[in-house]
Amino acid sequence: MPIHDAYARVTPYELLLPTEGFADERFPLIQQEAKEREADLFDPERFALLSEAGAILREIRGEGDDPQLIHQFGILLFHAFHFWKEGLPFFQLETGAVRYLVKAGPEGGGWAASLPGLAGYVQLPQHLMWVPGGEGVQPESVDGFFWSAPESDGLSVLIVMGIRKDRPGLSVVPLPTLPLSAAGEWAGMTVRPDGNDFGSSVPGAELENLYALEAGAEAIKLAMRVFWYLDTFPASVARGNPAPEGSDGPVPSRLAARRIVAGGE
Repeated sequence: MPIHDAYARVTPYELLLPTEGFADERFPLIQQEAKEREADLFDPERFALLSEAGAILREIRGEGDDPQLIHQFGILLFHAFHFWKEGLPFFQLETGAVRYLVKAGPEGGGWAASLPGLAGYVQLPQHLMWVPGGEGVQPESVDGFFWSAPESDGLSVLIVMGIRKDRPGLSVVPLPTLPLSAAGEWAGMTVRPDGNDFGSSVPGAELENLYALEAGAEAIKLAMRVFWYLDTFPASVARGNPAPEGSDGPVPSRLAARRIVAGGE
């Protein structure tokens, strides 16, 4: 399956919301209610209890959705809200940059975390990184990850996967909140006992040098390396490429993306 990173693809933020102006119309109501109730908007549980957030969830879930998915929708809405509130910071990783980050990171855990904002979304090349499936479950291609971080020492990451042109929907995996003080350690750690982090056993992976996230720790490691790279090599950020007219590739995003390229050192 070809790896796609020619332009930024449609994001989970765009797929979640029913119309282009929905966030600008409805998300300020969440802000107002949180202010009135003195609720911490960076607490996912408090966020989900806000009546305006609940009303939006009922609207976007649809009548036929499984009620058991409410938590996934809630955490996705949480990150979508902070993505919007921060001004839609959208980064697109090119293939060369991912291959560099699989092999390289800060040495000795010495990097002091510096994020490119309080929230944002990082999109990976399509079909380059996979989450293996279990028995009877197909592997899913990782689209990217949201991050949200308050001004205190905490970082929430949400992995998004399974976005495909031939079907609706997506899957999300929320990761435990990480103290930013440990970001350098996570970026340099070895997760798998055999030391082969990000190695993939997906059939055909060796032909296109594909990668896998087999544990949440690997996803955190990758996210921390992205932040380290942006902080250490700011010249790695370039203007995103527009989608060509009449392209039959993945659905393009309407959002402006900044491209993270290799060789920005």
